[in-house]
Parts: sequence; structure tokens; C-alpha cells
Amino acid sequence: MTHNIIVERDVMITMRDGVKLAADIYRPDDGGSYPTLVNQHPYDNDMFLVVHELLFSPLIAAQKGYAVVTTEARGRSGSEGEWQPYGDEGRDTYDTVEWAASQSWSDGNIGLYGACALGLASIQGAVENPPHLKAAFSYMTATNFHSGWTYSAGGAFELGFQLSWVWTILARDTLSRLNLEPGALAEAEQKLVEASSDLIKSASYLPLIDFPAYQNGAAPYWREWLSHPAYDDFWKKVDNVSHADKIEVPVMHLSSWYDTCLKGHMDFNAALMERGDKRVRDQHRMIIGPTDHSAYYNSRPSYAGERDFGPEALTGPDILSGMLFDWFGHWLKGEDKTFMTDNQVRYYQMGENVWKEAKTWPPAHTVRPYYLHSAGQANSRMGDGELRTQVQQAQPSDSFVYDPMNPVPTTGGRSMIDVPTGVLNQAQLEERLDILVYTSSCLAEPLALSGPVSVTLYASSDAPDTDFTAKLVDVEPDGYCANIAEGIIRARYRNDREKEEFLEPGKVTEFTIDLWDIAHTFRPNHKLRLEISSSNFPRFDRNLNSTVSPALGRAEDAQKAVQQIFHS
Repeated sequence: MTHNIIVERDVMITMRDGVKLAADIYRPDDGGSYPTLVNQHPYDNDMFLVVHELLFSPLIAAQKGYAVVTTEARGRSGSEGEWQPYGDEGRDTYDTVEWAASQSWSDGNIGLYGACALGLASIQGAVENPPHLKAAFSYMTATNFHSGWTYSAGGAFELGFQLSWVWTILARDTLSRLNLEPGALAEAEQKLVEASSDLIKSASYLPLIDFPAYQNGAAPYWREWLSHPAYDDFWKKVDNVSHADKIEVPVMHLSSWYDTCLKGHMDFNAALMERGDKRVRDQHRMIIGPTDHSAYYNSRPSYAGERDFGPEALTGPDILSGMLFDWFGHWLKGEDKTFMTDNQVRYYQMGENVWKEAKTWPPAHTVRPYYLHSAGQANSRMGDGELRTQVQQAQPSDSFVYDPMNPVPTTGGRSMIDVPTGVLNQAQLEERLDILVYTSSCLAEPLALSGPVSVTLYASSDAPDTDFTAKLVDVEPDGYCANIAEGIIRARYRNDREKEEFLEPGKVTEFTIDLWDIAHTFRPNHKLRLEISSSNFPRFDRNLNSTVSPALGRAEDAQKAVQQIFHS
């Protein structure tokens, strides 16, 4: 049955402290009461409608018999109050859910949903556990605002993403609320335009914390985020992973192997399975596809970068909205749930290009170690670095010089920046002498990897702080070098994300680099390759190789570092 609908714009909803949030409401126009979907976001509702038409249309939802409430976050666009990123969304979402449940057009069965920044509150609201909430649906969004959103799991700042997100959307709305004189406002807006015209130039500015376009009140949160590089109380209070045990409703969450948010979803899933409410633990579902973060709204919904993962990988509005309606159709309307199997995880096995299912993540597996080998000349793919399954004794170390003023450029991968992401050929990049390259022999049989990947390095640096990066690559028979997974560790946080511990220059130290999870099959005649270096810019900020915080460092603080990798 298709319903005629009514749209109410700029309805003001009062929060518990008296602040009013602006909402748009989409609902059937027949006087009935319907299951209700709630979303809160830091944008304006006009933009919300445009973006969400690419993922999930509230207009279509209303035609299908749902009421939909989309609210602008506190201190954003038409809503009152002051925006404290990630600080009020949970409580305000709770209040919005309960307000919606009390309306005559709602039957009291409420679902939370959203994607990326348009879905930050879907998990935050579920953690608050409003009484009328029945289920949540979250797509490629943050679950831990520190690790996997603002900073990497290894402690480096997600520079490219945060820089472009702030200047593209966040700062413009903040500026509009400052009551600046027209001339001052025009000047501030022009700085944002100039900054966004050249990502590399803007990302290269030092010190990062004083980025010119974000001064004069344009983005106070920029300085705040950079002032808290460690996982401290500032971040702990908004870490939804650590509060997963408070969630009492089924959650479906989706990510992809080339999504910046993947780490958060994996950690969140583990928390739900290990510490989640036992009454709903077997009702959660996680889906991991092969694409990049933007696949759901771009014109190539089966791609990640240069790689087409085939018709089985298709995503986009039709696929995702179908999942959403199936999910909420069951939990809010009591419809058939044949789409749900006993397996709680559905994932795309790259290389084979097929969907697989597992009861838990990771699926049953064995650890497959590889070891670094060389005669001390592993620099570039033309060097002598090898990956082997056996340890070999008495080998010289490899070394390279990391110059923060000439960093390794981001080339594809898990990112949300204005450069190509996903799968890109790494062959040209691997010609750099500041990248150590270790390659296996050709595989005789398929090697299927499904689960977490990490690299343990024994390394030294002549600097008191530095970064080490690792990238797993599939070398194909024609020479194409496809990036599969990547990671970074900031030396000062190698032992504890909550406090700094600087290096003793020249001392051999153990570093563990988390490359996150993957599901990829290396096919016969392919080779495994591991790249080791010290930068991935502008995805991550550069470590200046000093004890000064990278956010505060100036050009004069930067120094070259001699890095040694030991493998015997």
C-alpha cells in the first residue's frame, strides 16, 4: 500500500533543558499512527534530504507507512543552543525519540538510523536507551569518535578527512552563527574556499592547530580535537564502543573493507558480542562490503577506487534502502524476518568476489605468520626484500630515511579525502627509497585471509618520536599492485593510547601496527607484499620526529629520522 504523505518543516522540538531543535517530519497523511524512524545530524535538513535521497528517502519511507523525523543537531542550522560535537547528540536523540513516541501520528515503535555524519546519533542514541526505541540501523559511521574517526587506531590524526569535513560543511554553519559583519563573514568564507582548493597545500600548513581558515571562531572544535591526541577523558565519555553494554535493542551496522569507519564497526561488533545485553546479543547483525566509503552515493556502486568487485558487490540506494526497510519492517512492524539467518555477520570475500556468512567475526581461522627477509637492501620494490613463512637467522637490518617534508603520498586506501580512495596501483609509489618492500614468492594455491591483520616490527629510530606505517598489497600476475589493508603507529603511543612514552634513540623497540580486518583471497600466481615506511600523507598528519606534539609542531621542529628495521 502506498500512502499519500505530508511534510512538516522546521517543527521545533523542546529538549529537557529547554533548547529547541529544528525537525522536518515526513508521514502518511491519513490521521493514522505509524512506526517512526528518527535521525539527528549536524547538517541542515535541506542538505539532509538531498544526501539521503541517495541512500534512503524519507519521502519513500512515508509512502511505505513510516513516520520519519529528521532533526538538526543542537547548535546547527535552525536548532538552538551551542554545538559541542558528539557531546549532546545522545541525550538529545533520547528526548527526540520520546517526543516522537508521544505524537498522535506515531504508534510508539521507534527506530534510529543514519549514515556517516548523518548517522552519528544512531549509536549514541541507542546507548542512551530511550524506552520507546526498538531497533537501530547504522551505516559507515563513527562508533568511537577517537579511534577510527578523528584519530587512527595507532594514534595519528586523520588529517585529510577532518580537514576537508570541517571546511566543506562544519565551519560554514559555525561562521553563519557568529553574527559577523558582512565584510568579515565574506573574508572568513573566502578563506574556507581557498583552503578547499588545494588539499595538499592546506594539509601541509604548520602548525596544524593554527590552520588559518579555522581561526576567528570558524571551527573551535578543530583546536579542541587537536588538543586531545591521547585517548583521555575528553574522548572516553563519547566512546560508544565502551558503552555497548548499555544498548538493549537490535542493531544492524554496515561498513566496507575500504571504509574509514571500518575499525570502529569491528570494535563495536566485538563489544556487542562480548559485553552486549544478553537478551538481544543474538539479534545484532553486521554487514561488511568491499567498496569504499562513498559507494552508497556515487555512480559506481560496486567499485573501490580502480577495482570493480562485480555485480554481487552492488550497493547504493536500492540495495541499502531495501536492507533498512527489511530491518525495520521486522522490528517495528512485526513483518517476516526470512532475510535474517542464524549467522550474524555477512561479509564480502575480495579476490573470490563472493558474499560469505559467519556466526561471529572473525570466522574460524588459523594464524598465518610471515617474516621479513633481506640482505639489507629492501628499499623500493626493486630491492631484495622478501616475505617468507620461515624465520631465517643472521640477516642485516634494513634502513631508510623518513623526511616529514617529503612524506609518502596517500595512494588509495581507507580514507575520506579529496583524492582517489580504495584500490589503486601501488607500483609507482613502491619505487621510493623511503619505502621498504617485502614480497613473497608466487602462490601455488589460493590463500584466503579473513580476520584481523597486524604487523610486529622490531625497529629503531634516531628520533625521540616517529611513525611507522605498513601496507598489505596483492601483487597480481600482470604487475598490478593492489593495496588491501594499511595501518600506522605513532611511537609515543606504541604502548598506551592514554599517555606518551618517547623513544630512546637508537634502541631496538617493538611496534605493533594494526592493519584492521580484511577478507581477501590471494589467488594462485599472485604474491603477498608488505610495505613499511613512516608516513601516509595527507590521510594522516606527519610526525615531525620530535617531542613536540605534531599538532603544535612548526617547520623548524621537523627533522629527518633514520629508521632501521630488524628481522633476525
